[in-house]
Amino acid sequence: MHHKMREEAALTIQKNYRMVVQRRKFKEGFKKVSPIKEDACMVVTPVSVSAKSAARRDWLEQVQRRKEGKQHVWDDSKQNHAEAGDLFGYVENSRKLGENQKSQGWIEVYVIQAVHSPACRLPTWSGNVGQGNRNVVELSSEPIYKGSMVEWKDILGYAERYCVQGTIHLKHERIKGYLNKIL
Repeated sequence: MHHKMREEAALTIQKNYRMVVQRRKFKEGFKKVSPIKEDACMVVTPVSVSAKSAARRDWLEQVQRRKEGKQHVWDDSKQNHAEAGDLFGYVENSRKLGENQKSQGWIEVYVIQAVHSPACRLPTWSGNVGQGNRNVVELSSEPIYKGSMVEWKDILGYAERYCVQGTIHLKHERIKGYLNKIL
């Protein structure tokens, strides 16, 4: 009886050890960030402040996926121009807080690790009508930069009242001053 219990205990220990090793290898893979291209472009997508919006729900899903060590992904812009080594930014536009007051807004910048076909879209995205033909960009698990939208608009030359509406693709020439600031 004792021999069988020891054998089962040894098998359990081996199984648990293999799982720990696999988990470590999996996490190490996510820590590797692709190099940023010299002529990097940027995909930028707004995150709505409304708790009921699809964009906010999808963004919160990605926050949770990152916490769980899962793949961090998003839609490309409708032009599907993103490439590995480009940058991706989630933004919350500045918003009115009161009479003559606006928030700073925020931006989180990630590195695009890989680009996948629309077949790799998450099942939870099926409700996003009109975006089924967009490539899926795989993003670094942690941002390489966090800043304000006021700063971003100022450096890129946008008017103070400008708001990102929909996922956009910005060419390198447009963002190179910003890249010099954040990298």
